[in-house]
Amino acid sequence: MSKNLTSAIATVHRATSTRLRAVDYLRVSTEEQVKGYGIAYTGKRTKKHIADKDWDHVATYADEGFSGSLEAHQRPDLNRLMQEARQVPRPFDVVCVNEERAIGRAGRAFWPWVWELEDLGVFVAIVKGNYDNTTSEGRSRMRKAADRAEDERETIRERTQGGLQEKAEDSGYIGGKVPYGYRVINKGIKGESRLAIDDCQDCRTGCATKHEADCLRAGRKLYVEKRDWGEVAKGLNADGYRKRNGDLWGYHSGRQQILSDIVLEARQIFRGSHYVQRDTDGNPIYGDAVVIQLDPIFTPEEVTELKNANKKPPRKPPTSRIYTLSAHIVSSCGKRYVGGGKGRREKQYRCQGRIAAYPGAPTCDCAYLRAEPIEEEAWKKVKALLGNLDQLKAMAEDWIGVRSGSRVNFAERIAELDKQIATQKKAIAITTRMTAKQIALEGEDLSLDEAENKVAEVVAPLRLELLKFQKDRSDIASWQEESDAAGERITQLIDLAEMAKRRLRKMPLEKQQELMGMLESEVTIIGDAPQGRKGQPCALAAWFSEREREVPLITDEGWEKVTPLIDWKSRNLDPRTVMTGILYKVRTDTPWKNIPSVFGSPATLQTYWTRWRNSGFWEQAMDLLVHQPSTPLPVPPPPKVKLRCLIDPQTLLESEGHSGKSAPRG
Repeated sequence: MSKNLTSAIATVHRATSTRLRAVDYLRVSTEEQVKGYGIAYTGKRTKKHIADKDWDHVATYADEGFSGSLEAHQRPDLNRLMQEARQVPRPFDVVCVNEERAIGRAGRAFWPWVWELEDLGVFVAIVKGNYDNTTSEGRSRMRKAADRAEDERETIRERTQGGLQEKAEDSGYIGGKVPYGYRVINKGIKGESRLAIDDCQDCRTGCATKHEADCLRAGRKLYVEKRDWGEVAKGLNADGYRKRNGDLWGYHSGRQQILSDIVLEARQIFRGSHYVQRDTDGNPIYGDAVVIQLDPIFTPEEVTELKNANKKPPRKPPTSRIYTLSAHIVSSCGKRYVGGGKGRREKQYRCQGRIAAYPGAPTCDCAYLRAEPIEEEAWKKVKALLGNLDQLKAMAEDWIGVRSGSRVNFAERIAELDKQIATQKKAIAITTRMTAKQIALEGEDLSLDEAENKVAEVVAPLRLELLKFQKDRSDIASWQEESDAAGERITQLIDLAEMAKRRLRKMPLEKQQELMGMLESEVTIIGDAPQGRKGQPCALAAWFSEREREVPLITDEGWEKVTPLIDWKSRNLDPRTVMTGILYKVRTDTPWKNIPSVFGSPATLQTYWTRWRNSGFWEQAMDLLVHQPSTPLPVPPPPKVKLRCLIDPQTLLESEGHSGKSAPRG
């Protein structure tokens, strides 16, 4: 039992004039109990138990419709109870519940709650069974009851999921939302409920009902003819067809239902979504995925015709992009960034953690990164490192443990150790011989094995010292080998630095990518990373960048030159203000939505920029302002990156036949 709880109870019992203050906690989760039957019943029982114990009832907390598997902070009133239990002084000493299931069927909901109450000096009383955790016996009963509740929860879940699995395997209706175009027949009849096409097959001639399957067939026919989902929506609405909720059809809603996989493939997959609970290996916990075959609404020929009509024209293959740092940038979530970014024109890196390793696996929310600034900064560091001979030499010296000007005579050290090793071996031999002779002269009644063990015991310290000498010699010989290789290594580093000066300046991206791989580069971004844009890159900034122009300032003199080009008038908009707002956006790299309202609404400014660009007015106006005062396009500060790489001159210089050791890291 918690020491805090024991102390609190003892204190209360010593104060005989003070009665324990109790609150009761009530929880129900089924719809029938939410109607009031369960809460009223359990409330009567807890209040009676508190009165029988001669405690003062001070408050009631109740959570209706909340599962017992939820933790305390996930239930509103239980969360409030815990907050008040932490107050000083405490407003109550006991929490009374009708049975263990009020606390929770899952151990993760039950024990953290009880333990925290114990630490706060509050104990829990169970009406059913008449016990509490003020004694070891009561705590033992509480543990067994909680285990039973957990087993009951798992049994209920397995029984429910098993029933759904059996229904799915029998092609029955498994519950949930009914796909559009179908209806449930024999609903409520065990083993016979299933999905059937919602059409007029069971109706008499002249049926006025607008069945869902008829709506899908009419929509498919319209699309094949019109090739326009907007026209499909108009046609369906004109013919009196409506969505299931009675609303009119729209472009997206009609397309979504007619091209639904369930409708086109005439099948429903049970436990096939990403939201199915899975084990650590990615397999469904409560049963395998099941394909439920449905009656087809469209014939195979109609499906093929629809798919052909909906085919998009072949897209122009995107320009090949080379990401020099793909899989070399370390993400904050521990994964690596790779080149990518679906539907984006600018090069960006995407964290591998954003993709689930298996359906249902957790993913990260790491932002996309703009590729060019990071690649440029990392390449600068590579060029600076490989072209700096002094830094390469320093790294090599750190690696082999040699400093400039340091001259260690390894051969002398090894020769000295060889003498010590020889002397030690001789000492061991002499000691062994003398000990054996002494044992023989003393005439001790020892067996041969016992005599050998006694000799080994005497010479053991000498052998340990010999092993130390031999290890020291091995280490120094290894250092000597590295030192002897230093001259060759330094020569290679000089060649590498010369190669870097010649080749790295204008090395193409393909070669940069290859070199980054050979270096086993690892890039870490320090501070704020240059995040990629959501959507397409700014066309306005691109207009100035492609023409290598600065952003003009609109002066009175400059505006007089532009005014003759304006052939339109607006009551509410001043064209100079509009143009000034557009130029403000590109000059400050401000998103459209954040442009100050003094220039007008962002949507209006964006509309005018697009209209002026397409009409040619924008280019004419900028040509007239080319000699006006201007400011350069904003350039974001370069990102701060840390580069760690493996520098092996042998590999980089492709010197065959060289057998150097592991190379230094920079």
